[in-house]
Amino acid sequence: MVEIKQNKDKFYSEPIDAIIDDNTIIPGVKGKTVNISKSYKNMKKNGYYNESLYIYDYLNPKVSLDSNKDKYIIKGNPSKRMISLVFKVSNNDNISSIVTTLNNYNAKSTFFVDKSWIYDNNELIDELIKNGHNVAPFFDEYSSIDFEWIDLLIKKINKQNVGFCYGLDDNQSNINSCRERNNYMIRPIVISEKTPLVDIKEKLEPGSILSLRINSELKKELASIIIYIKSKGYKLSNLEENVLE
Repeated sequence: MVEIKQNKDKFYSEPIDAIIDDNTIIPGVKGKTVNISKSYKNMKKNGYYNESLYIYDYLNPKVSLDSNKDKYIIKGNPSKRMISLVFKVSNNDNISSIVTTLNNYNAKSTFFVDKSWIYDNNELIDELIKNGHNVAPFFDEYSSIDFEWIDLLIKKINKQNVGFCYGLDDNQSNINSCRERNNYMIRPIVISEKTPLVDIKEKLEPGSILSLRINSELKKELASIIIYIKSKGYKLSNLEENVLE
């Protein structure tokens, strides 16, 4: 108990507030503090003092993402040093080589898929999720009924309570529909159509959400993109890890 109390301040971190600018938001980060009694019981049960056995209470930011779901998330919090690759997938897109490259480099990403792709490739959703990727319906491609059904299906497979929507234009109706499904709306500020590696080298910054079009150029450059991002000290994470507090 004495060692726990002496060292607890080393593991304390302040919560970081979300940053709001008009209708956009950069999420904050939860802080944490050592739960002394639970940590003591945990270490006593194991019979020794070990910093890996600390148990924490988490501290919510005063300005939080959950209180501002009517905003567009444009990036993750820079302090987390994470980058998210986002792929918009339509029915004719073959993503097998994309997925193989991501998995080979242990890079997690998020796939926004349209209705036709879901119907023709639903067996791949489970595989993507098992490998740590997020899957979400591309909002603009669905009627409200279809979106609700597909959203529920993906969440059931993923065993998740929250999801994501992808939006570019200001549309309060879409944001409301997204929020009603307990989802978060993202708006990537880096969108690459033709020259992904060049665009990323020019625009990469902490927390970036990078939206990439699936084409032959991306398939050719994806490994180089991942290597470049990692060389800058960033972790390639799915949206859930990057933007949720």
